[in-house]
Amino acid sequence: MEKKQIPAELYGQALDYFGSQAATESWFMTENIELGLVTPASLCRSAKGTEQVNELLKKLESGV
Repeated sequence: MEKKQIPAELYGQALDYFGSQAATESWFMTENIELGLVTPASLCRSAKGTEQVNELLKKLESGV
C-alpha cells in the first residue's frame, strides 16, 4: 500500500477506528461502494478525494 499518498492524520484516524494496521490497510485498499467502487487509498491522491474518505470515516465512527 502506498501510505505516502494517505495523510498521516487520516491514516491514524482509520487505525484508531479499525484497531489494527492490517484491518486499516485492508480498508484503504478495498473498493468501497460508498466511494463509487474505488479504493479509499486511490482517492487520497487529491484533496477532494481525501475529504470524501474523511467524511466516510466520520460516518463509520458515528455509526451512520
